[in-house]
Amino acid sequence: RRGPRPAAIDPFTISERWRRHVAAALTAQRTYRELVRSTDTGPLRDRLDAIDREVQHAVTEIWDIARRGDELDEALSALNTPSLTARANQATDPDTKASLQSQLDAAERLRSTRDDTEARLRLLTTRMGELVAQAAEVSVGSDDTDVLGTAVSDVVTELEALRLAINDVNHTGRPASSP
Repeated sequence: RRGPRPAAIDPFTISERWRRHVAAALTAQRTYRELVRSTDTGPLRDRLDAIDREVQHAVTEIWDIARRGDELDEALSALNTPSLTARANQATDPDTKASLQSQLDAAERLRSTRDDTEARLRLLTTRMGELVAQAAEVSVGSDDTDVLGTAVSDVVTELEALRLAINDVNHTGRPASSP
C-alpha cells in the first residue's frame, strides 16, 4: 500500500532554483517505493510501507517550502533592488534616503532568509537520498527499520520546522529566526 500522492505537487510551477529540490524529493520517493514493492510481503515490507507515509510527508513539506521559497524570490524581484540602490544613491533628502535604505535592508533580510532556506532545503533533500540508500539496506535485511523510521521522522521534523519558519516570513514580511 502506498499513500496518495497529492495532485498539487508540480515542480514545473516554480522556478528552477526550487524545482530541483522538489524533483529530487520526488525521485527519492519513487526509488523508495520501488524498494518497498521489491521487498517480499511480510513484517519488513509492512514496516517499510508504514515509513512510506513519512516519506510522503517529507515530500509534501519540501514542496511547501519550495513554493514559499519561490514566493520569496518573487518578492525580491518585485523590490527591484538595483533600482532602489540607484535611487538611494541619488537621493538628497534624508527622509527619502532613509526610506529607500529601509527597503534595501528588507530586501537583504529576505535574500538572506531565502539563501538560508535554500541551503537547509538542499541538505534535507540530500538526506532524503541518504535515507533511500538506507532503505535499500533495510529491504535486504541489512539494517534496522527502527533506525530508518527514526531517521525519516527526524528529517520530517526538520522540514516542518523549516516550513514553519518560512511561513512566518511570508506572513509577517520579516525573516523569522531559524528554528
